[in-house]
Amino acid sequence: MPPLLYTERTASRLSWGYVLHPAGIEVISAPGAARGPVVAWGTDPRARFRDTTSLWAPDRPIPATTPPKTIARAATPGPTPSPIAAAPTRPRAH
Repeated sequence: MPPLLYTERTASRLSWGYVLHPAGIEVISAPGAARGPVVAWGTDPRARFRDTTSLWAPDRPIPATTPPKTIARAATPGPTPSPIAAAPTRPRAH
């Protein structure tokens, strides 16, 4: 199957565009938009991104919220597992 190629003429069916760069992924919010902001590869993948297209302009900050902090839960000690006895070895039958 040939690769899908989109041009300015055929991109009207797309809502978002993505361009991979060494520094991160560029997010283009709407067909015809010249550029989008670059989201650094080191961005926390748990960040919550907004999908409002007008917020994804190159001159604006990345529309994302900091992910919620994870709370370390105290480990509840469970029952101590009993050791498993090794199965006795048996001679191989030929």
